[in-house]
Amino acid sequence: MMPDDQPQLPGMESPPRPDHHLFFAVLADADAARQAECVRDEEMALHQLTGSKVRTERFHVTLRSLGWDAQFSEPKSWLARLAAAQVDAPAFPLRLDRCLSFQRPHERYPLVLCGHGAGIAGFMELHRSLHEALDVALTGGTQARHAAPAVTPHMTLLYSPSVVAEHAVAPVGWTVREFQLLYNRRGSPGPYRVVGRWALREPRCM
Repeated sequence: MMPDDQPQLPGMESPPRPDHHLFFAVLADADAARQAECVRDEEMALHQLTGSKVRTERFHVTLRSLGWDAQFSEPKSWLARLAAAQVDAPAFPLRLDRCLSFQRPHERYPLVLCGHGAGIAGFMELHRSLHEALDVALTGGTQARHAAPAVTPHMTLLYSPSVVAEHAVAPVGWTVREFQLLYNRRGSPGPYRVVGRWALREPRCM
């Protein structure tokens, strides 16, 4: 076994850490972000939660992750923007009224808001439309070849060592009128960088 301080041979350096993330999402508007912040504070007090808070300006619901890379991928960004421009979906109301912890194999569990039924129907339609456009762009075909992956629409509020069972909370909601392509570098401060944004068409009735 080589000692930990053994210098690496040329060509054997560790690969760069994948710290650069591109993803599609819908960002919460200002009122919804304040609502979500209130719910988080109430949950922390009620369940005596500690942990790392998600910054209010980053509250969002992910539509599709494009993965983590060792550096910002301009070709991936270009294909993603090309696909997003083909999306034709209506604006929709989004309502998140359940709170729970996602139990994943790590020390910090995401405390999230989720919705169900009619509250997320418009989001699911946008998710399917975006998936089809991405599938065509990434495979170079003329129509989608793969079914949209399963998704649980959620907004992460906090990363905590404690687990909270699913329960009802005061609803957090807003009318989603656009979706965004966002970029995040791991550990970066402030809001996500908006790489692109696309308006949703106004439905005949909301």
